Amino acid sequence: MNAITHQQALDKLAAHQLMQVIEDDVASLTSTAMSYAKHDQQLTVTGYVLPQLLARWNCVLNANDDEATPLYRDKTVLALALLLHKHGMTEAAITVCALQAIDNLNAAVALSDAFFRNTDAIKALLNSPAQALKKRPSTRDNLTFLRAQDVIAIQLEQYYYAAYVHEIKGFNEYPVIEFYRARFEHRPDIAALQGCTAQGETYNDGKTRISLHAVCGMRHVPDPANQFHLIATGITDKPDQSHLTASVGLYAMSDLFRLQAMMRKTGN
Repeated sequence: MNAITHQQALDKLAAHQLMQVIEDDVASLTSTAMSYAKHDQQLTVTGYVLPQLLARWNCVLNANDDEATPLYRDKTVLALALLLHKHGMTEAAITVCALQAIDNLNAAVALSDAFFRNTDAIKALLNSPAQALKKRPSTRDNLTFLRAQDVIAIQLEQYYYAAYVHEIKGFNEYPVIEFYRARFEHRPDIAALQGCTAQGETYNDGKTRISLHAVCGMRHVPDPANQFHLIATGITDKPDQSHLTASVGLYAMSDLFRLQAMMRKTGN
């Protein structure tokens, strides 16, 4: 049996865009974790990366067949396992699911003969010890296909949150969004947001201020991770901010993962 590299295995999945988005997420989280770990001996890269990564990609892995086909879920979990391994990490449950996904994809004849012929090599790679990275991984430039006046819904665990896109900064680099003060058990449509005011953020002085977030990583529409969804375009009515005081600055720089922590705080 010939050995196979991570990139060779990923290429045989025939899912280039999916793999790029997963690698963007894994590389971004790994880079941040490696920076933090230099100053915090209690922090592990795996412990930092996995909870945040899965909070996003579980929107595919735990989706029903109407939201993500079984073959898409299989490709996703296999790509996740390979890319985590490439970045020096493993997670037992993901590896088990990825090994089963290989069998599922072969049984469905979903991929090429080359994938089938390399089944044992891919499984051996996933079962081998992952080698920790010696330097932080590189990341791609920011890009977004969202536009000003879009309204999006974002899933986090069992809830959905909604946000308004005020503007796009840079050369289509990242959206500046504002959350509606609402949380939903099902993905909302634009009608469900009628009458919803802006969320705002309460500071130590007790004042609740306008809160805008410039979010890196909201690249593709639709989102391959199934986490954020475009629910309306060309909406000129912005969230009502009349109950809020002026913001401290223009906006806070964020990404999809820092945004998760903010959303959890908002939901409590």
